[in-house]
Amino acid sequence: MANERLFADLALAQRVEGALDVLGVENARSQKKRAPESGAEVIEVGGGHAVFLGAGSPLSQAQNLGLHGPVVGDDLGRMERFFRDRGSRTQIEVASLADPSLLAALSARGYLIAEQTHSLVCSLKTKPLREQPMHHSASTGTVEIIRVGPDELEHWVDVVLRCFFEEPESPPPSLREGAIAMSLVPGTTSWLARVDGQPAGGGLLMIHDGLALICGDGTLPRYRHRGIQTLLLQGRLAHAAASGCELAAICTQPGSGSQRNAERQGFQVVYARTMLIHQ
Repeated sequence: MANERLFADLALAQRVEGALDVLGVENARSQKKRAPESGAEVIEVGGGHAVFLGAGSPLSQAQNLGLHGPVVGDDLGRMERFFRDRGSRTQIEVASLADPSLLAALSARGYLIAEQTHSLVCSLKTKPLREQPMHHSASTGTVEIIRVGPDELEHWVDVVLRCFFEEPESPPPSLREGAIAMSLVPGTTSWLARVDGQPAGGGLLMIHDGLALICGDGTLPRYRHRGIQTLLLQGRLAHAAASGCELAAICTQPGSGSQRNAERQGFQVVYARTMLIHQ
Protein backbone atom coordinates (compact mmCIF):
# COMPACT_ATOMS: atom_id res chain seq x y z
CA MET A 1 0.00 0.00 0.00
CA ALA A 2 1.34 3.44 -0.93
CA ASN A 3 2.29 5.87 1.80
CA GLU A 4 -0.30 8.55 2.51
CA ARG A 5 0.78 11.92 1.15
CA LEU A 6 0.87 14.66 3.78
CA PHE A 7 0.67 18.37 3.09
CA ALA A 8 2.80 20.85 4.99
CA ASP A 9 0.71 23.54 6.63
CA LEU A 10 0.53 25.57 9.82
CA ALA A 11 -1.77 23.09 11.55
CA LEU A 12 0.70 20.24 11.04
CA ALA A 13 3.61 22.37 12.26
CA GLN A 14 1.59 23.40 15.32
CA ARG A 15 0.95 19.75 16.13
CA VAL A 16 4.57 18.65 15.79
CA GLU A 17 6.10 21.68 17.49
CA GLY A 18 3.47 21.46 20.22
CA ALA A 19 4.49 17.88 20.96
CA LEU A 20 8.18 18.83 21.00
CA ASP A 21 7.31 21.67 23.36
CA VAL A 22 5.47 19.28 25.69
CA LEU A 23 8.52 17.00 25.71
CA GLY A 24 10.76 19.91 26.67
CA VAL A 25 8.44 21.13 29.43
CA GLU A 26 7.93 17.65 30.87
CA ASN A 27 11.68 17.05 30.69
CA ALA A 28 12.28 20.10 32.89
CA ARG A 29 9.61 18.96 35.34
CA SER A 30 11.10 15.47 35.40
CA GLN A 31 14.58 16.80 36.11
CA LYS A 32 13.30 19.20 38.77
CA LYS A 33 11.61 16.29 40.52
CA ARG A 34 14.62 14.01 40.13
CA ALA A 35 17.26 16.61 41.07
CA PRO A 36 15.83 19.83 42.58
CA GLU A 37 19.35 21.21 42.98
CA SER A 38 19.80 21.21 39.19
CA GLY A 39 17.84 24.44 38.87
CA ALA A 40 15.66 23.04 36.08
CA GLU A 41 12.92 25.52 35.27
CA VAL A 42 10.42 26.50 32.59
CA ILE A 43 8.43 29.60 31.65
CA GLU A 44 5.69 30.19 29.10
CA VAL A 45 6.59 32.74 26.45
CA GLY A 46 5.31 33.73 23.01
CA GLY A 47 2.90 30.81 22.76
CA GLY A 48 5.65 28.32 23.58
CA HIS A 49 8.10 27.76 26.41
CA ALA A 50 11.66 28.44 27.46
CA VAL A 51 13.26 25.50 29.26
CA PHE A 52 16.42 25.52 31.37
CA LEU A 53 18.13 22.20 32.04
CA GLY A 54 21.58 23.44 32.99
CA ALA A 55 24.06 25.96 31.58
CA GLY A 56 25.78 24.52 28.53
CA SER A 57 23.11 21.89 27.90
CA PRO A 58 21.74 21.80 24.34
CA LEU A 59 18.42 20.90 25.96
CA SER A 60 18.21 24.42 27.46
CA GLN A 61 16.25 26.24 24.79
CA ALA A 62 13.01 27.93 23.78
CA GLN A 63 10.65 26.54 21.16
CA ASN A 64 7.12 26.65 19.76
CA LEU A 65 7.11 30.47 19.68
CA GLY A 66 5.24 32.39 16.99
CA LEU A 67 3.07 29.51 15.80
CA HIS A 68 -0.17 30.89 17.22
CA GLY A 69 0.25 34.54 16.25
CA PRO A 70 2.79 37.36 16.27
CA VAL A 71 5.41 37.60 18.98
CA VAL A 72 4.42 40.68 20.95
CA GLY A 73 5.54 42.89 23.81
CA ASP A 74 8.50 41.81 25.87
CA ASP A 75 8.31 38.11 24.96
CA LEU A 76 11.90 37.93 23.74
CA GLY A 77 13.20 40.12 26.54
CA ARG A 78 11.63 37.84 29.15
CA MET A 79 13.07 34.80 27.38
CA GLU A 80 16.56 36.30 27.34
CA ARG A 81 16.39 37.32 31.00
CA PHE A 82 15.25 33.81 31.92
CA PHE A 83 18.38 32.28 30.43
CA ARG A 84 20.76 35.08 31.40
CA ASP A 85 19.71 34.90 35.06
CA ARG A 86 20.75 31.22 34.99
CA GLY A 87 24.12 31.79 33.38
CA SER A 88 23.07 30.41 30.01
CA ARG A 89 23.07 31.80 26.50
CA THR A 90 19.71 32.00 24.75
CA GLN A 91 18.89 29.26 22.25
CA ILE A 92 15.64 29.22 20.32
CA GLU A 93 14.27 26.79 17.74
CA VAL A 94 12.18 28.54 15.09
CA ALA A 95 9.87 26.64 12.75
CA SER A 96 9.78 27.97 9.19
CA LEU A 97 5.99 28.32 9.45
CA ALA A 98 6.19 30.60 12.51
CA ASP A 99 4.82 34.13 12.22
CA PRO A 100 7.32 36.33 10.32
CA SER A 101 7.41 38.74 13.26
CA LEU A 102 9.51 36.24 15.22
CA LEU A 103 12.45 36.04 12.81
CA ALA A 104 12.32 39.78 12.22
CA ALA A 105 12.55 40.46 15.95
CA LEU A 106 15.35 37.93 16.46
CA SER A 107 17.34 39.42 13.58
CA ALA A 108 16.94 42.91 15.02
CA ARG A 109 18.28 41.67 18.37
CA GLY A 110 21.43 40.20 16.81
CA TYR A 111 20.66 36.47 16.89
CA LEU A 112 22.89 34.18 14.83
CA ILE A 113 22.00 30.94 13.07
CA ALA A 114 23.64 27.97 14.79
CA GLU A 115 21.98 25.01 13.09
CA GLN A 116 19.28 24.04 10.63
CA THR A 117 17.25 20.84 10.62
CA HIS A 118 14.38 19.31 8.69
CA SER A 119 11.17 18.22 10.36
CA LEU A 120 9.80 15.08 8.70
CA VAL A 121 6.43 13.42 9.25
CA CYS A 122 4.87 10.16 8.10
CA SER A 123 1.43 8.62 8.36
CA LEU A 124 1.22 5.44 10.43
CA LYS A 125 -2.03 4.28 8.86
CA THR A 126 -0.17 1.86 6.59
CA LYS A 127 2.31 0.64 9.22
CA PRO A 128 2.01 -2.80 10.88
CA LEU A 129 -0.41 -2.70 13.82
CA ARG A 130 1.38 -5.46 15.70
CA GLU A 131 4.85 -5.28 17.10
CA GLN A 132 7.18 -7.97 15.86
CA PRO A 133 10.32 -9.27 17.60
CA MET A 134 13.13 -7.19 16.15
CA HIS A 135 15.97 -9.56 15.26
CA HIS A 136 18.10 -9.32 12.15
CA SER A 137 20.93 -11.70 11.33
CA ALA A 138 23.66 -10.92 8.84
CA SER A 139 27.31 -11.63 8.25
CA THR A 140 28.12 -8.63 10.46
CA GLY A 141 26.25 -10.08 13.45
CA THR A 142 22.79 -10.49 14.93
CA VAL A 143 21.03 -7.20 15.70
CA GLU A 144 18.34 -7.09 18.37
CA ILE A 145 16.10 -4.08 19.14
CA ILE A 146 14.65 -4.03 22.66
CA ARG A 147 12.73 -1.70 24.94
CA VAL A 148 14.73 -0.66 27.98
CA GLY A 149 13.38 -1.23 31.48
CA PRO A 150 13.49 1.36 34.30
CA ASP A 151 16.56 -0.22 35.90
CA GLU A 152 18.57 0.11 32.67
CA LEU A 153 17.83 3.73 31.78
CA GLU A 154 21.11 5.22 33.01
CA HIS A 155 23.08 2.59 31.10
CA TRP A 156 20.97 3.33 28.01
CA VAL A 157 21.69 7.07 28.33
CA ASP A 158 25.43 6.40 28.57
CA VAL A 159 25.31 4.25 25.43
CA VAL A 160 23.43 6.90 23.44
CA LEU A 161 25.69 9.73 24.61
CA ARG A 162 28.77 7.75 23.58
CA CYS A 163 27.35 7.81 20.06
CA PHE A 164 27.88 11.57 19.99
CA PHE A 165 30.86 12.06 22.32
CA GLU A 166 33.82 9.84 21.53
CA GLU A 167 36.60 9.43 24.09
CA PRO A 168 38.38 11.40 25.42
CA GLU A 169 35.55 13.90 24.87
CA SER A 170 32.71 13.59 27.36
CA PRO A 171 29.20 15.10 27.44
CA PRO A 172 28.40 17.95 29.84
CA PRO A 173 27.02 16.53 33.12
CA SER A 174 23.90 18.66 32.63
CA LEU A 175 23.23 16.91 29.30
CA ARG A 176 23.48 13.46 30.89
CA GLU A 177 21.13 14.46 33.70
CA GLY A 178 18.72 16.00 31.20
CA ALA A 179 18.76 12.86 29.05
CA ILE A 180 18.00 10.66 32.07
CA ALA A 181 15.16 12.98 33.05
CA MET A 182 13.78 12.86 29.50
CA SER A 183 13.72 9.06 29.55
CA LEU A 184 11.50 9.29 32.65
CA VAL A 185 8.92 11.61 31.06
CA PRO A 186 5.44 9.98 30.96
CA GLY A 187 4.71 8.61 27.49
CA THR A 188 8.35 7.96 26.58
CA THR A 189 10.01 4.63 25.90
CA SER A 190 13.74 4.03 25.44
CA TRP A 191 15.08 1.61 22.84
CA LEU A 192 18.43 -0.16 22.66
CA ALA A 193 20.13 -1.90 19.73
CA ARG A 194 22.42 -4.83 20.48
CA VAL A 195 24.80 -6.59 18.10
CA ASP A 196 25.61 -10.11 19.26
CA GLY A 197 24.47 -9.05 22.72
CA GLN A 198 26.62 -5.90 22.90
CA PRO A 199 25.12 -2.37 23.08
CA ALA A 200 25.38 -0.69 19.69
CA GLY A 201 23.04 2.30 19.79
CA GLY A 202 19.68 3.58 20.90
CA GLY A 203 16.84 6.04 20.53
CA LEU A 204 13.80 7.48 22.27
CA LEU A 205 10.09 7.50 21.47
CA MET A 206 7.49 9.83 22.96
CA ILE A 207 3.79 9.44 22.26
CA HIS A 208 1.61 12.53 22.67
CA ASP A 209 -1.96 12.95 21.48
CA GLY A 210 -1.67 10.44 18.64
CA LEU A 211 1.73 11.69 17.49
CA ALA A 212 4.94 9.68 17.90
CA LEU A 213 8.13 11.71 18.33
CA ILE A 214 11.28 9.88 17.22
CA CYS A 215 14.39 11.40 18.78
CA GLY A 216 17.78 10.83 20.38
CA ASP A 217 18.98 8.34 17.75
CA GLY A 218 22.61 7.31 17.81
CA THR A 219 24.85 4.41 16.77
CA LEU A 220 28.29 3.71 18.23
CA PRO A 221 31.04 4.28 15.63
CA ARG A 222 32.12 0.64 15.35
CA TYR A 223 28.56 -0.45 14.50
CA ARG A 224 27.67 2.15 11.89
CA HIS A 225 26.68 1.26 8.32
CA ARG A 226 24.96 -1.97 9.42
CA GLY A 227 21.35 -0.76 9.19
CA ILE A 228 20.99 -0.34 12.95
CA GLN A 229 19.38 3.09 12.74
CA THR A 230 16.81 1.72 10.29
CA LEU A 231 15.95 -1.17 12.62
CA LEU A 232 15.64 1.20 15.59
CA LEU A 233 13.31 3.36 13.54
CA GLN A 234 11.20 0.43 12.34
CA GLY A 235 10.83 -0.94 15.86
CA ARG A 236 9.53 2.35 17.25
CA LEU A 237 7.22 2.96 14.30
CA ALA A 238 5.65 -0.48 14.78
CA HIS A 239 5.21 0.23 18.50
CA ALA A 240 3.68 3.65 17.77
CA ALA A 241 1.25 2.21 15.21
CA ALA A 242 0.23 -0.56 17.62
CA SER A 243 -0.32 2.12 20.28
CA GLY A 244 -2.83 3.94 18.06
CA CYS A 245 -0.67 6.81 16.77
CA GLU A 246 -1.73 8.45 13.51
CA LEU A 247 1.52 10.25 12.73
CA ALA A 248 5.21 10.05 13.51
CA ALA A 249 7.71 12.92 13.41
CA ILE A 250 11.49 13.13 13.39
CA CYS A 251 14.08 15.93 13.02
CA THR A 252 17.26 15.37 11.02
CA GLN A 253 20.19 17.25 9.54
CA PRO A 254 19.27 18.30 5.98
CA GLY A 255 20.40 15.76 3.39
CA SER A 256 21.93 13.48 6.01
CA GLY A 257 21.96 9.70 6.17
CA SER A 258 19.38 9.97 8.94
CA GLN A 259 17.08 11.92 6.63
CA ARG A 260 17.47 9.32 3.89
CA ASN A 261 16.76 6.51 6.35
CA ALA A 262 13.59 8.28 7.46
CA GLU A 263 12.47 8.92 3.87
CA ARG A 264 12.89 5.21 3.09
CA GLN A 265 10.38 4.52 5.87
CA GLY A 266 7.83 6.90 4.37
CA PHE A 267 8.75 10.18 6.07
CA GLN A 268 8.63 13.42 4.10
CA VAL A 269 10.00 16.88 4.83
CA VAL A 270 7.17 19.19 5.94
CA TYR A 271 9.06 22.23 7.23
CA ALA A 272 12.46 23.40 8.40
CA ARG A 273 13.68 24.40 11.87
CA THR A 274 16.41 26.93 12.59
CA MET A 275 18.33 27.11 15.85
CA LEU A 276 19.36 30.67 16.66
CA ILE A 277 21.59 31.78 19.52
CA HIS A 278 22.21 34.99 21.43
CA GLN A 279 25.15 35.28 23.81
